[in-house]
Amino acid sequence: MTSDGNAIREKLKKLDEENVSIVLFGQPGSGKSSLINAICGYQAAPVGVETDTTREPLLVEHGDATFIDLPGYGTQTFPWKDFLEQFHLLAYDLFLCVFSDKLHQGDTELFRQLTAHGKPCIFVRNKTDLIYEEGMSLEESEEAIRNDVAAQLGREDFTLVFVCSRQDAPAGLAELNDAIMAKMPAARREKYILTAEARTREQLDAKREAARSYVRRSCAYAAYNGVNPIIGVDAAVDLLILYQMYGCIREAFGITPEVVHSSRKVSLGHKAMILGGMSKEGIKVIIKTLGRKFAARSFLKAVPVVGQAASAFLGYQLVRQAGQAYIDACYDLARERLLEELDARREK
Repeated sequence: MTSDGNAIREKLKKLDEENVSIVLFGQPGSGKSSLINAICGYQAAPVGVETDTTREPLLVEHGDATFIDLPGYGTQTFPWKDFLEQFHLLAYDLFLCVFSDKLHQGDTELFRQLTAHGKPCIFVRNKTDLIYEEGMSLEESEEAIRNDVAAQLGREDFTLVFVCSRQDAPAGLAELNDAIMAKMPAARREKYILTAEARTREQLDAKREAARSYVRRSCAYAAYNGVNPIIGVDAAVDLLILYQMYGCIREAFGITPEVVHSSRKVSLGHKAMILGGMSKEGIKVIIKTLGRKFAARSFLKAVPVVGQAASAFLGYQLVRQAGQAYIDACYDLARERLLEELDARREK
């Protein structure tokens, strides 16, 4: 492969390797591991393992997101003055302060340090199924908790989300997902949206828009590949671009072969397209269906300057067409699954 082809490969690799980082902090027993599992939708973190003052941070990889469960802080082992630097906290994207009882002074102190450095932070009151105050409704109890947090912080401008991380009775996760998307730094928001599970139609639509943005970047690499002077190598790079792009789209929408085969409403054409995009041989077939123009790219390069420009434009357009069609197919399948899940929740 030429140096241009290798450069495109490295750009695509770097694009997919930059994970979103979300740090969870709070007292042992607040349910941080259970919350990570609830966000991921499966048991990604060991439950019941507490990150006390003798442990390293617990790292959990989920797609393009990394969740970091911090050990205890403000202790002799990890004093305040060294904590931010010791764990390189300012390098991470977003923070969740998780609590299931009263906030501790250490939690509010870490929140103040983080916000002083401009880091986004969300308070998450976990285990809402256990909230109970004699003579108070759930809404009144939640308002009392909100007022207590405000009093401890000495401010009203904070984000607080109430959740239940129990596998059999999850609650508040869609609201937490909205809060994370709103708070996530703009440069990292799209990556998080692609990774996070869509729990509402609005979140699924946001995922579709993020996928379209990803496709536009892939189109730019295809256009760059259009000026590759070596005939034949450009076709291999086109295949690489589509293979990686299709994989990203499927992962974003949670599409697997089992999901495709279980669909009862998505058209056979969309099913065939999704399954075809799972292998390089299948992608070659998809490329052929896009028309003769794709194959003509190599021959256009024989025409100096004008031919290369036409090849670059053609590569951009064709990869865009292929990407948009794949998004539409995956979106329809993901929407079918989501509507079924929402109907099942309403029936409970």
